[in-house]
Amino acid sequence: MTMNTEAQTEQAIYLYGLTLPDLAAPPILGVDNQHPINTHQCAGLNAVISPVALSDFTGEKGEDNVQNVTWLTPRICRHAQIIDSLMAQGPVYPLPFGTLFSSQNALEQEMKSRATDVFVSLRRITGCQEWALEATLDRKQAVDVLFTEGLDSGRFCLPEAIGRRHLEEQKLRRRLTTELSDWLAHALTAMQNELHPLVRDFRSRRLLDDKILHWAYLLPVEDVAAFQQQVADIVERYEAYGFSFRVTGPWAAYSFCQPDES
Repeated sequence: MTMNTEAQTEQAIYLYGLTLPDLAAPPILGVDNQHPINTHQCAGLNAVISPVALSDFTGEKGEDNVQNVTWLTPRICRHAQIIDSLMAQGPVYPLPFGTLFSSQNALEQEMKSRATDVFVSLRRITGCQEWALEATLDRKQAVDVLFTEGLDSGRFCLPEAIGRRHLEEQKLRRRLTTELSDWLAHALTAMQNELHPLVRDFRSRRLLDDKILHWAYLLPVEDVAAFQQQVADIVERYEAYGFSFRVTGPWAAYSFCQPDES
C-alpha cells in the first residue's frame, strides 16, 4: 500500500489485536493519529488494524523514534486506548506495540497459522481482566522484625552480660539473614495460596530491578473486588516485614495470550 504525499511513502499494516468477528472497530484514529481503525476478517477472526508509515517503525528513522520518548509515549498510549475500547466490547487477543505486516496476504497467513491458539485464548479470557501484583522487600527490616519476634516468642534468649549479649545478637541476625530466602519462599507460597482460589489463571512474570514478586492474574470480573480485598489483607499482614506492594490493573490479557516468559 502507498500513501499519496509529495514523495510516495511505503505503508505497513499495524495490528493492534485479534477479536471475534462481532467486535467493531472503535471510531478513533490509529497510533499515528492520522488513519482510522479498521477490521479485516480471516480464519473466523477480526484483525484490528490501521495503516502506518513503514519508515516510522523501521530503519534508521524507526530506531530513532523508539528511543524518543516524545514520539513513543503518545503512540503507546493510543495503542492502549484502542485495546481498551475493544475490551469494552468483548475479549481481545492483544498484540504488542509495533506489530507490523508488510501486506494483507502476510497478515492473513499469520491469522490462519495462529487461529487455533487465538480461539483458545479468547475463550479463556472471556469475562476476565488481567491484574498484576508486584512487591519489593527491605531485607534488613525483615531481619529486624523476625529478630524481635524471636525474642518475644522466647525462641531467642540473650545473655545478660552486655558483651556476650551483643555477640549473640549479631550471631542470631546473621543466622536470620542466611535463612531469609527460605522464610521469603514460605511467605510467597502462603500469599499465592490465599489468592489462588479467586483466579482463573496465573503467570509469574520476569523479575526486574529489586522486585521479589511480579505476578499476573487472570480474574473473572465478578471476583475482582474479592481479589482486591484479599490483597489488602496480605498487605496489612506483611508490610511490617518490609514488603512494599503494588497492585495494577485492569490490563488487557497480554500475559495470557503470549508465550509464558518464566
